[in-house]
Amino acid sequence: MNITISANLKKLRKEKGNTQENLAEYVGISFQAISKWERDEAMPDITLLPKIAAYYNVSVDDLLGVGKIRRKEKIEEYRKRAETEDKIKIWQEAYREFPNDLDVIHDYMRALSDDNEKDAHKKIELAGRLINESNEEENYWIGATQELCYTYNELGDVEKAKKYASTLPGYMVTSDQILISLLKGEEAVKHIQYNLIMLADLTWLNIINIAREGEYKPEEKIKLYEYALKLFALLFEGDYGFYYNRTYDLYWRTAKSYAEMQDSENTLKYLELAAEHSINWLNLSNGGKYKAIYVNRHSYKSENWTAFIEEQLEDMQEQVYDFCRNDDRFKTIAEKLQSYIN
Repeated sequence: MNITISANLKKLRKEKGNTQENLAEYVGISFQAISKWERDEAMPDITLLPKIAAYYNVSVDDLLGVGKIRRKEKIEEYRKRAETEDKIKIWQEAYREFPNDLDVIHDYMRALSDDNEKDAHKKIELAGRLINESNEEENYWIGATQELCYTYNELGDVEKAKKYASTLPGYMVTSDQILISLLKGEEAVKHIQYNLIMLADLTWLNIINIAREGEYKPEEKIKLYEYALKLFALLFEGDYGFYYNRTYDLYWRTAKSYAEMQDSENTLKYLELAAEHSINWLNLSNGGKYKAIYVNRHSYKSENWTAFIEEQLEDMQEQVYDFCRNDDRFKTIAEKLQSYIN
């Protein structure tokens, strides 16, 4: 564990706007001693640390540079707990302990739901803090603004949602697009591959929204979903990794469109594919690296949770599937999915 008191002393002094002489007078030593501390030529006597920390209104741990390390370790513990316990309760607890840590504020904001009014207003408060308190290097404002757009929309304040949306950059004039012309060699390849992944993800998002908002017939929606599925298949060459959650989504939407047409064979076919991809998502183990040439500079992390399986099981209870509910294939799909959440 590195002790970086010299750098911290300089940083704290500049933030407070005082001189070495000011601190020396307060502590009761020569300013030359302070100068040596800041040049990392000597360390303060341990008995002086509480007084120096009190002068700058920080903990001794923070003064020594270990407070940040310990805080990061504790926040990581909260993050691991949130994977298996109630996310909102975990991040509420973390927020009480670290009310000014931007990582905690961000994860607490993301854990809150939009469709609960109390949570939505808390999310707006936290997003506002991220926008106001983060700097350019931390760059939380885009994600926080995005959350404000969605949350205000859920609360019915569409005009305010549009207002925040208009502050975000457009597709073409973004750092990701500009960097294409600035980066070289392997760094450029990795970045361009990232852009291709993001463009595929944006295609998925636009496809599901146009299908929802447009007055499309079921067979037209199927055509839209198949377009996005073909794009993912071409990009990832069947090794979807994290994006099994997108292909799963497209397969069950396709199944539902076929169900509206009462096409039993294709309804069951796409329900089976949706189940396969949601289970693949669940079984990502420890993550991995993409193999396709278009994305092979990138890896993905595992997401071991059952939300998509539960979502598909819930969807299969809808009336639109009644015409094929007694089919053995339908029952087998439901039983297979249920086995993963029991």
